[in-house]
Amino acid sequence: MSAIKKSYLLFIILLLIGLIVGCGKEEASNSKNVSSKKGSSDKVYELNVNNWAPSTHHYAYNVYEPWKKLVEEKTNGRVKVNIYHGSALGKSTSVYQDVKGGLYEVGVAVTSYFPDTDLFPYTIGNLPFAFNDAEEASKVLKKFGEKYANESLSKEFIVMNPLTTDPYDLFSSKPIKSIDDLKKTKMRSSSNSETTLEKAIGAVPVTISTDGAYEGLQKKQIDSTFYTPIGSVGLKFYEPAPYITKVHSSVMPVIPIMNKSFYESLPDDLQKIFDKELNPKLSELLIKSYETEVENAYKTLEEKLKDRGKIITLSDKEVQRFKEAGKVSWDEWIEEANKKGYPGQEMVDELIKIMAAEGLPKPF
Repeated sequence: MSAIKKSYLLFIILLLIGLIVGCGKEEASNSKNVSSKKGSSDKVYELNVNNWAPSTHHYAYNVYEPWKKLVEEKTNGRVKVNIYHGSALGKSTSVYQDVKGGLYEVGVAVTSYFPDTDLFPYTIGNLPFAFNDAEEASKVLKKFGEKYANESLSKEFIVMNPLTTDPYDLFSSKPIKSIDDLKKTKMRSSSNSETTLEKAIGAVPVTISTDGAYEGLQKKQIDSTFYTPIGSVGLKFYEPAPYITKVHSSVMPVIPIMNKSFYESLPDDLQKIFDKELNPKLSELLIKSYETEVENAYKTLEEKLKDRGKIITLSDKEVQRFKEAGKVSWDEWIEEANKKGYPGQEMVDELIKIMAAEGLPKPF
């Protein structure tokens, strides 16, 4: 074989080897890109949760700790959850802004603290005597929110299923056995609906967030506050306010929300896990916590108040007087909704329609 033929054959062999190696690299590269897109990357994503309640609150032990464990298990450790208790990253009054801005990734927004945001439609659930049970309220508000709130909210957040607290009772520094006992007293208000109700009662509303209510009671800035029996155990409201009157005045809608940029940074497979399992589970844990803690809360409160306070049950007549005072809040909510560009009367009518479909009575 001539030298030219040998050189040509060697060239062909080298060319074939190069093509085989190149194809192998391209296949590996393509495989890597596909794997990355599908989310098989080993990258660990940190998810910070801000709990504006203390570590003794039922949110901590019934909700956030179990959810952290579930997230890390379901994602095989690819999402690491950090929980910060006691408003370490932000107060309850700044959850909307904090999550939107990425200060932390997940928080629970008390809807009535943000009446000038897209959470406003959910504040309808806080109207006096609308609901008497956290579970039934959550079902109604889920359907209501899907029609009037979630489309606009989803532009800024990943919105989880709504829920509500257990019904509010009245925590006071002195016994409250009648609506007349509240006249000219200073009452904490956490929402526009509460402010209207308290004015109708003849009290003086004072705006203080949940985080500051204990100190407000302790320093006599307020004489009383509406709050949930369950939540009050963790926040120890019974210490400065040892007289608890069963009113069941309202429930407070709360919405777990997630930072949208964080969610969109996750690979597809992790997004699906959050969509199908983890986000619904967070709402489910919150609802279940309110359901299961009520009975224990009253037992705890009775024990704590054995020698220094009392749990008071109102007469039917006094309950009716509270309900009559609450009617004006509904009218003012409709006016406020109209001013914000919502169809106020239509929304109230729809709420009552959904309630009727769920077998619930009209509030009045």
